[in-house]
Amino acid sequence: MAGAKRQVLFWATLFLFLVALVLHSRQLFHMATAMAVLWPISRLLARSRLRGLQVVRVAPQSLHAGEVGQVSLHVTNPGSTRRLFVQVRDRIPSQAAGEPHRFVIPLLEGGSTTQLEYTLHTGLRGVYKLGPALLEASDTLGLSQFTRSSDMVSEVVVYPTPVDLPMLWPLDGGGQHAQRPMPALGEDGLEFHGIRNYVAGDDPRRIHWKTSARTGELMTMQMAREQSLRGVVILDLFEANHTGTGLFSTLEQSVLLAASAARQAQSMGADIGLIAVGEEDYSVPIAPGAGNYHTLLDALARVQTSPDDNWPDALVMQLASLPPRSSALVISPRTDPTAVQSARHLIGRGHRLSWVVLSASEHAPPEIVTALQAVGCQVRVVDWRRPLASQLGVTGRSYART
Repeated sequence: MAGAKRQVLFWATLFLFLVALVLHSRQLFHMATAMAVLWPISRLLARSRLRGLQVVRVAPQSLHAGEVGQVSLHVTNPGSTRRLFVQVRDRIPSQAAGEPHRFVIPLLEGGSTTQLEYTLHTGLRGVYKLGPALLEASDTLGLSQFTRSSDMVSEVVVYPTPVDLPMLWPLDGGGQHAQRPMPALGEDGLEFHGIRNYVAGDDPRRIHWKTSARTGELMTMQMAREQSLRGVVILDLFEANHTGTGLFSTLEQSVLLAASAARQAQSMGADIGLIAVGEEDYSVPIAPGAGNYHTLLDALARVQTSPDDNWPDALVMQLASLPPRSSALVISPRTDPTAVQSARHLIGRGHRLSWVVLSASEHAPPEIVTALQAVGCQVRVVDWRRPLASQLGVTGRSYART
């Protein structure tokens, strides 16, 4: 549209100039000259509308998939000259629903700030990059359009939203899901447990002198050493094993299963970790507390597949630091012999192992299921094309945020 206007202006100016030459009309010369300088002056005025304007974005640092967040843009005019009809457009990532948000500021007084707000809709987990915001202005006649980038980019980390599923962690030898055991008593524990009679070999520093004086016998303090469950989620990120797009893909269903299992472990007070190696190492060491759980969710928000099969080698390397007798949950669409080899390696090191096979139906190839069960795995088959909650027989109620 602006190009068409400029062409009309050019030909009109040329026509007036030729007519002025033929008629020797000074007035037509003046009109042609005015029309000739109209576009350059218009460009200078339009460009000045954006000079010095500042944009600051305020956005949530994190959300859960499916949530919405409010984003605000603060546009400031630090100069003394008012700015008219400035357009502001913020770029949003492709995984966010909706189109880029465009605003028009009719009047921005000198030294003032205006606030613009829009809603960010999240569908899938991931890192949502917002910006840079673009400032746009045109001249009064619409002959020129100018755009300036604010050079400010924000990241919103969108965590996968755990779903209430049947217990995914392996059963213990008694057919029960492991619970937090009673504290182990010892002399080098972390918390005071009680007082008992002194026996030869006890650390003299543990003698409780006040009780000993009252009873007439040496008494020593007994400490409790807290023992917590240890669970690790192992994700297979080899690109060739994954298929599908969007939420109903093997990768996204793997991440959703991992987040749900991590929430189960965290609710039991377990120490939780993650082994996930793609083009980057997203692994999270086993550690207790809600802070480590959120670190794990942050890693799950970022995981991507890799064209290289780093999984078997990375698994062996990571297992070196895995505490003995840990509970491991493997989530993988892998059905080749490396799956059984990895399972045998895990169980051979004394870990309890549950294996979730992602398949294109509720029935994985019987060979892989039989082979995994033969080495001691507890196997569950999940159809990645269907919602997890519906096929596992629960309502799909989400866990409360923590």
